[in-house]
Amino acid sequence: MPHYIGFIRSTADSHDHLGPDEAQRVLESYLAWADERTKEGRFVGGGGLSRGGRVLRGSGGEVGATDGPHTEATEIVGGYQVIEAADLDQAEKIFATHPHLAFGPIEVRKVGERGCED
Repeated sequence: MPHYIGFIRSTADSHDHLGPDEAQRVLESYLAWADERTKEGRFVGGGGLSRGGRVLRGSGGEVGATDGPHTEATEIVGGYQVIEAADLDQAEKIFATHPHLAFGPIEVRKVGERGCED
């Protein structure tokens, strides 16, 4: 069955208004969502991403590295989830149940095919 990735996007401050207990409940709801997909046999993997990192660029046979910010954007990718689904429509329906949608969008794409709309 094909794999679909959901990029968990949000603004840098989308969760800042949450107190510690509320933030813990949100994290637990994300984990519960993944657990449910695991029980259904759909969850492939996923995780959160750190705010820091490095960008590598090649030029003239040389590779340079810079620290972030990585791109100028109003949204950041804070994590990802990979699921199995029959097609993009089914993947959309599955990701439509993700609790993150209360904080920001989820971009859904098929894994492993370039230039394919499904």
